[in-house]
Amino acid sequence: MDYAAFEKSPTGALVATERGQRAFVPNALPPVDIDLRALAEPLERAASALGELDGIGRALPSPYLLIAPLQGREALSSSTMEGTYTTADDLLLLEAGAAEAERGADTREVLNYRKALSAAIESLEKVPLSLRTLKDAHRTLLTNVRADRGLRSRPGEFKQYQNFIGAYEIEKARFIPPPPMEALACLNRLETYLHDESHALPVLINSALIHYQFETIHPFADGNGRVGRMLITLHLFQAKRIRLPLLYLSPVLEAKKDEYIDRMYAVSAQGAWTEWILFYLNAIVEASHFAIGVADKLINLQKKYRDRFQKANRSAGLLAIVDRLFERPAFTIPMISEHLGITYPAAKANVDKLLQEGIVQEAKNTSNPRYYTAKEIITSLYGN
Repeated sequence: MDYAAFEKSPTGALVATERGQRAFVPNALPPVDIDLRALAEPLERAASALGELDGIGRALPSPYLLIAPLQGREALSSSTMEGTYTTADDLLLLEAGAAEAERGADTREVLNYRKALSAAIESLEKVPLSLRTLKDAHRTLLTNVRADRGLRSRPGEFKQYQNFIGAYEIEKARFIPPPPMEALACLNRLETYLHDESHALPVLINSALIHYQFETIHPFADGNGRVGRMLITLHLFQAKRIRLPLLYLSPVLEAKKDEYIDRMYAVSAQGAWTEWILFYLNAIVEASHFAIGVADKLINLQKKYRDRFQKANRSAGLLAIVDRLFERPAFTIPMISEHLGITYPAAKANVDKLLQEGIVQEAKNTSNPRYYTAKEIITSLYGN
């Protein structure tokens, strides 16, 4: 680590750690030198975009129509940023119950992200956002993954040893976060800040501060980036800045990964809060507009399908299957049979009609049972 870059940092201090190295420990939030005037207009744009997204979400017949695919895309993008890769098809098939052997270990880990995120959001209805929330999410994220990752990462537990970023040896690391004991103290201060309603900073600015702080503390042996990006949605949802969990930044941050990392580094080294918060607010605008675009695509595609079948006087059961595809675009005939409360032959007849119309296709490498996917819907949700 370039210690000279941090010697005069206004946002933290260097402390001794293992092998003669030094680690960076951030000061407690909030910082005292945020230029709110420079942030006023970007903050207004971000708040407006987020408000528009919130309004669209509440206008949908079923908010899950948008929540589920956005969470899936978040899981894919956030995991890709950390070197865990899969496809939307494999993720949806594994979630629907397809054999894991055909999907791969990385798909399991991405599905874990989605499950962890959903469970954490649901938990906020009972208990406030806390370190326990994040530890539970981490446990779900890294349970039943590749043996080398799971054992090293200690699912659900904070780090026991010094970690570092940007190299395989601590001597060559670009950044060394707080040692374990200092990290725990930082986390306790962060949790206090999360629950403190006395500070007057706008929620979206606080969101930027909290995300930076968590990523700088880097409290887990692995999974910090993914848990930290979950924290964005969890914090805004608990603060009632979004009424539905629709905002996910990872698809935007993935496209700007280098700048994302550099902006946080500059906060630690130089106290460049304004530049980081501007970047973060712009990411909120982009993510909101992206989600609004996805909602528009889904609504238009669903209307196109329904109009096609209604004009052809198709059965109500077929329309019910079409509507279900937008929430669960990977399925089996037994799932349709159970969903509609009809026999297997009747469900198969409906699925055959969707195959003929080109709305669903047989999924590769599946049998007993055979899985089907709605490719046009998946493309609208996740891209090509």
